[in-house]
Amino acid sequence: MRCLAPRIPVLALLALAAVPAPARPWQTDGAPVCTAASSQLTPVAVADGAGGAIVAWYDFRDGNADIYAQRVLAGGDVDPAWPAQGAALCDAGGWQHAPVIVSDGAGGAIVAWQDERRSSSDIFAQRILAGGAVDPAWPADGVEVCGASGDQVAPAIASDGAGGAIITWRDYRGGPDTDVFAQRVLASGAVDLAWPANGRAMCTAPGNQSVPVIAPDGAGGALVAWSDLRNDVDSDIYVVRVLAGGAVDPAWPADGLELCAAPWNQSEPAIVYDGAGGAIVAWFDYRSGVDADIYVHRIGTGGAADPAWPADGRALCTAPGEQYTPGLVLDGEGGAIVAWYDYRAGAEADVYAARVLAGGAVDSPWPAGGRALCTAAGDQVSPAIAGDGKGGALVAWMDYRNGASSDIYSQRVRADGLVVWPVDGIALCAAAGEQYSPWPVLDGAGGVIVAWTDFRGGAYADIYAQRVLMEETVDVRSVAPPTGLSLGPARPNPTRAGATVRIEMERAQAVTVEVLDPAGRVVRTLIAGEVLPAGAHAVTWNAAAPGPSGPRPGVYWIRARTAATSVARPVVLAR
Repeated sequence: MRCLAPRIPVLALLALAAVPAPARPWQTDGAPVCTAASSQLTPVAVADGAGGAIVAWYDFRDGNADIYAQRVLAGGDVDPAWPAQGAALCDAGGWQHAPVIVSDGAGGAIVAWQDERRSSSDIFAQRILAGGAVDPAWPADGVEVCGASGDQVAPAIASDGAGGAIITWRDYRGGPDTDVFAQRVLASGAVDLAWPANGRAMCTAPGNQSVPVIAPDGAGGALVAWSDLRNDVDSDIYVVRVLAGGAVDPAWPADGLELCAAPWNQSEPAIVYDGAGGAIVAWFDYRSGVDADIYVHRIGTGGAADPAWPADGRALCTAPGEQYTPGLVLDGEGGAIVAWYDYRAGAEADVYAARVLAGGAVDSPWPAGGRALCTAAGDQVSPAIAGDGKGGALVAWMDYRNGASSDIYSQRVRADGLVVWPVDGIALCAAAGEQYSPWPVLDGAGGVIVAWTDFRGGAYADIYAQRVLMEETVDVRSVAPPTGLSLGPARPNPTRAGATVRIEMERAQAVTVEVLDPAGRVVRTLIAGEVLPAGAHAVTWNAAAPGPSGPRPGVYWIRARTAATSVARPVVLAR
């Protein structure tokens, strides 16, 4: 893929050159957060209020998936007061996975997760203190947020502003169609008794409500958005406000405000509090009937969409090809910066961003259709975004420019739409093996800490992190060229039914293609030692629906191997 023309003004380059080096750089390719036995996967992180971060993940060191956390100091070391390989927040029987995290406002964090210690999936949460101990006031292995019948999955979390948290999730208690519920957990470790046991219903309309996301409302409650199939034709975007006392705001429509009801599907919303009692929501949108675009809308405090914005949302990007998985942060002026991955250039994905102003207009200094943050060769996917503390944003992503394995790259974009770092971003980690699932967090001390899952050690994953100063760069290092076997990213990803990968062969040779579960076990063999000719080959994993008869939701790997090499691509199997 051809890179775009340079986008950094000469004055900006001179300003970068004049910036002194940091006093104590982190390790090249990242600092180890946890390298315990077996795999540690999908980290989430939150600032610790002292220039570092608390990172949580799910962990297979004891066979089943458990929830662990570790504190990383501003200098790049793990906190010596914490257990060396992380503090166990929950090591109950069964699987605990899909962690989400929020600050407790006192240097610690509250972590919630999807929990399968019983026959069905429930939602639990735990608090970890700044000193590295699990809060002794909280139940061992976590407080039960919801233990209702049926499965509760896909939690999301927001601070209640009083040391506790409001947690939302997708809920199967009503039968085959899923609803959205939420619950408040107090700083004391108790579920708020003012709320209904097992959670307050945010929406129980007909059809599936899925992919709930949450943001604080600035008054102790929260705003919850989701993708909604109540019309039984295509999905729309809805949002509701739940008050701190556990009631759905009576000023809002029952079962949620219809934020977007355009034709075709609107999916995977992301939400951020706007600082004025409302929120900005972004999603990808098929209203064109051709491919997915990026739209955004604002909700005010009174339960109505902002009338200054277009009905059904503002188009941020309607470029050719697909645009997927937006994430957003506030710009400090009531608007937001939105980032996504983008197929406008063809078969390989790039990373773009755009800014929408508080009044609903796309910021005109930014290019129409978004600013290119990276158009390097290979795929750039799974972008994650954090504020840069200056009204702009840092975006980190999985990057395949160097061949078969993904690395972690990032780019900073200012509020005026100018990128600050070298064209196509800087490498946060270009170590051997696969690095994926970046999670950036503004550290409050002039930098952003990015955590990720890392396979540099071989068959099992570890957790690493890197810090980037907002006026610094990390050296981009060359990586060895790809071998005679290359494997493209899994698509679609995430998926509910299966995924396809593309194998590129420089010469005919015997290939084995397998599916590995999150613990590294082979669960399906797709090709068993078959000699494939040189060229491109598509291989599909037809996954059974998650549930008792099929694979659990989680991060799987499609691995291709020959006698000389082995490469793998992650694929998230969603509920």
